[in-house]
Amino acid sequence: MSENATHHVVMLPWSAFGHLIPFFQLSIDIAKSGIHVSFISTPKNIQRLPKPPSDLSHLFHLVEIPFPSSLDSSHLFGGEATVDIPFDKIQYLKLAWDQMQNPVKEFVSKLQPNWIICDFHAHWAVEIAQELHVKLMYFSVYSASTIVFFGPPGQMRAPTSPEDLTSPREWVNFPSSVAFQRNEAIAFYQSAYIENVTGLRDIDRVASVIDSANALSFRSCYEMEGEYLNLYQELIEKPVIPIVLPFVVDQPLNAKALVDKGLAIEVKRNNEDGSFSRDDIAKCLREAMVLEEGEKLRIKTREIAKVVGDLKLHHDYMEEFVKIVLSFYSENFKLSSFLLFLKFDYFDLV
Repeated sequence: MSENATHHVVMLPWSAFGHLIPFFQLSIDIAKSGIHVSFISTPKNIQRLPKPPSDLSHLFHLVEIPFPSSLDSSHLFGGEATVDIPFDKIQYLKLAWDQMQNPVKEFVSKLQPNWIICDFHAHWAVEIAQELHVKLMYFSVYSASTIVFFGPPGQMRAPTSPEDLTSPREWVNFPSSVAFQRNEAIAFYQSAYIENVTGLRDIDRVASVIDSANALSFRSCYEMEGEYLNLYQELIEKPVIPIVLPFVVDQPLNAKALVDKGLAIEVKRNNEDGSFSRDDIAKCLREAMVLEEGEKLRIKTREIAKVVGDLKLHHDYMEEFVKIVLSFYSENFKLSSFLLFLKFDYFDLV
């Protein structure tokens, strides 16, 4: 048996497959290191996940916890993930997860794991971790540049209007154009900064988890987002273990970061409604793929492809991730000295 097998990690992802899959992939890598992993989600979500490797069956456990029978599920249309539910009803999915606090607490209490690794939605995991003396890690499926844009928890909660989200942040001490356009800012503000049926704003959920976490992890790498990762560790004074580039609300910020890196050409859009034409798309495609002025971009993307496909680099990062999980129980661990990164897959962006 591995010397790490006495350690146990509980994974608590949000019910969206852009979150479930990165948590699932991270769980497999953790289990390969010899650490027990319990991956918690609802029955329908568990059933739709890929089958874990059979040789990890003694270390990787998929744990089905159904929504409480007392839950009013009329707004969920029988669904348990965002893919099943109309966009305006997703707030009820967050409400359903809030009612999972007691079942999850009961499971964690019996298991007594070393870590809970949770997503943005589970603000109540903070209380569970503190009461049961379990270490808490926030695993962000958002890019490091996106999280840096919102800043540490105090700054994250601060915006009072969409206009506050349309300029690069003053705490970013290197050139960056990462910010929302006005139409993007309005959509994001309504989603994250307005209280929903749960009685909370989404931004307060993630700020609470980050504020209380012992460490943060991103599916990213120093080779791609080193300046953002270093800056965020300075801002929050906690270990930073990077994140996957996802879809939906943060994609505009990801796009700006890729443009800054010379890895993308942004399609010009109307600032008011975000509209664009097929000619705008065609122009960007021609530049990126065939025109002379796009040669620098093609060279840089070939270089970053080598990083993305470097399996040894990925293995090295996972070894470092396991070290930080184990080192929290070592007297020699110094919180301020750890900075390590997990490889991300830019094909997730496609």
